[in-house]
Amino acid sequence: MSGMDAVVDVSNVCWARDIEPRSSLPQLGRLRRLTDAWRGLYGAETRMELVVDQSLRHKIPAGERHEFDRMCQSGELVNVPYADPVVLSMAGERGLKVVSRDKFIDLRRRYGWIEGAAERFYDWRGESGGLRFVPSGIVPVSGQVVSQAEEKKELIRDGLRDHKDVLGFVWKCVSRCAVSQLWPERILLWPAVDRETGTPLCPDRNCRRPLVNAGARKPSRQIVIARRDNEREIVRFPLEAGDCVEVGRGALTHGINLDGLGDHHREAVAAVSRHHLLLALDDRLVLSARDVGSSHGTELRRWGGRGLGEPRRLAAGEEVRLNRPDQLVLAGAVVLRVSGRRYSPDVVYPDCGDGGGASTAFAEPNR
Repeated sequence: MSGMDAVVDVSNVCWARDIEPRSSLPQLGRLRRLTDAWRGLYGAETRMELVVDQSLRHKIPAGERHEFDRMCQSGELVNVPYADPVVLSMAGERGLKVVSRDKFIDLRRRYGWIEGAAERFYDWRGESGGLRFVPSGIVPVSGQVVSQAEEKKELIRDGLRDHKDVLGFVWKCVSRCAVSQLWPERILLWPAVDRETGTPLCPDRNCRRPLVNAGARKPSRQIVIARRDNEREIVRFPLEAGDCVEVGRGALTHGINLDGLGDHHREAVAAVSRHHLLLALDDRLVLSARDVGSSHGTELRRWGGRGLGEPRRLAAGEEVRLNRPDQLVLAGAVVLRVSGRRYSPDVVYPDCGDGGGASTAFAEPNR
């Protein structure tokens, strides 16, 4: 295998207007020019995997569709519903270079190797003499930026982008499904939407009944708590303006009980104190946090221009304000941060058994 073998984001290339021919439509001929230029630099035997979104066929000029079909049938094109995950999986498994202008922000969490392999990602520049390849500029981004990109894709995928009236309210399910038992007053998951009528539906796939409007959505932030060892999300919950909640590992009256979320993360949260941290969101949506005297401490990591800085341990009772990219580390094992999502929570379901977990894991905040 050549050190410059690559996987190409075909749709990305075909839409590039700085590659001949000049046109507002995607052009399959641009792909041939790019692959010829790459092999001209790195050798005719350089292997190039070509991955394309299925939808491209309907957007290229009709005269190119026969060639598109031929390339798919011959295996020259890998034709998939959504190319980006396939491009990144191939690159990660085989050590290939990636030729694309996409920064893959929405997939940074899923493919954690991206930021540590920036030298493998290539962009191009269309010039009079042909094409020149340059680093695509992969840099670390904060969790908030990733969350925003994930949410944008989810809103499009779930049909919510065209139903802005749904986004301004909170909803509840009045059936006896798992969602209604876990969150009887207001569901933390974003509703499904009937694409024809725009009716908000229960996100539980086994329910899908119409939801009840529970009032206007107050300005809020979503708080994410995840494992530090593998970055797996434990839970996320909304904190509305004026809310004050405690985070710990006990049956808190007004707070988040990390020990009440089932067995999957029990080992990770074992060192968190029963009364560990107090969170408050003011009317300007500024988040503050105070260590309430935890046994194993809380560390603050501020976000700098190129990533998170060195941790600083908070003194017992010390209160700090968090900028949105900052993180707190509880007991060295659990990371707490503000999500960049505005609408869709993408909440992880806790193990709630017969529904009893709702009373301890998600106690209603003190307003």
